[in-house]
Amino acid sequence: MFVRRSSTIFLAVGVLFIALAALVRFVLVPTLSKLPGDLDVNPVYEGTGTLLNAEALQTGDIANMIASDVPVTIDRHIYVSSTDGDTAIAHDDSILAAAGLSVPSNHTYALDRKTMDATNSDAGEGIEPHSGMTIALPLQPDPSASYKYYDATTRTTVPMTYLDSGTVVGRDVLNYSVEAKGILRDPAIAGTLPPALPKALVGSLARLLPADVQQSLGGALGQLADPVPFTYTAATRINLAADQTLGSPIDAQLNQEILANVEIGGQLFPVLSVLSIDAALTDQSISDAAASAKSQSIQLNLISVVTPIVLFLLGVLALLVGLLRRRLRSVAPSPVSRANVSVR
Repeated sequence: MFVRRSSTIFLAVGVLFIALAALVRFVLVPTLSKLPGDLDVNPVYEGTGTLLNAEALQTGDIANMIASDVPVTIDRHIYVSSTDGDTAIAHDDSILAAAGLSVPSNHTYALDRKTMDATNSDAGEGIEPHSGMTIALPLQPDPSASYKYYDATTRTTVPMTYLDSGTVVGRDVLNYSVEAKGILRDPAIAGTLPPALPKALVGSLARLLPADVQQSLGGALGQLADPVPFTYTAATRINLAADQTLGSPIDAQLNQEILANVEIGGQLFPVLSVLSIDAALTDQSISDAAASAKSQSIQLNLISVVTPIVLFLLGVLALLVGLLRRRLRSVAPSPVSRANVSVR
């Protein structure tokens, strides 16, 4: 009786373990394999830059209007404020600091937590419409996939070019390059730049331009309104190393230039470079990103691979023990009945 009961228990436990393995692998893992709701990181870029001194420009102080090769710091705060199913509200807030200038630029996105692209759901007011990657690539990014990147400075979507794979601080990464050009559409940056300048001042600036640009401008400056309105354009290049497991940035370099242009005959002519940045993630930010990716990868591997395998093996073992005990019971000799024993 005990053998039959114990074999049944082992069989039931085996079925339970195998069911738990399937539950973890096919229900729990997909739930966890997406952008975490508690994401909160602070990457920092450092480098040098050339910046416009707006005060000197407005007063006509041509000699001091450009600050060249000054230290530049970009502090970013990337975090998720809320989630709803597969939708996350993610924030990418940054502060550019250089030569006494501090320019905050904040962006809020509604992301699909699995694809990391824009979600199709109505995320509400304050969400910046976009298409493409913003704060990271999806988990286990595919090098053959045609990812696109959303450039918040020009509010355009451009291809991400896969370069090769590599290693950064012990993490396997995929290297990408991004190039974006267009009209400056980030209101935070545009708000720090003069929308127009007196014609006389623009003429003084034009004389500082290369000879070929001066020739292109020709006498067209005389046809412009006074003050002369500016159109600003931005050109951005990013080199990104994304973690092969998590898709999160481990290393990145940023090169960006913003030009002031005048429009003549429907064509834009560059007059002045008002901002030029060459910066990269600090060693500490790279180290922190790698350490965080390592910790999250271990947890993900434990949940998605190790746990289901262990549960499955325990289930198979319990089933084998249960079947073996049931088989031993079936082949065991039956006890001799006392009624059939004769005493002489």
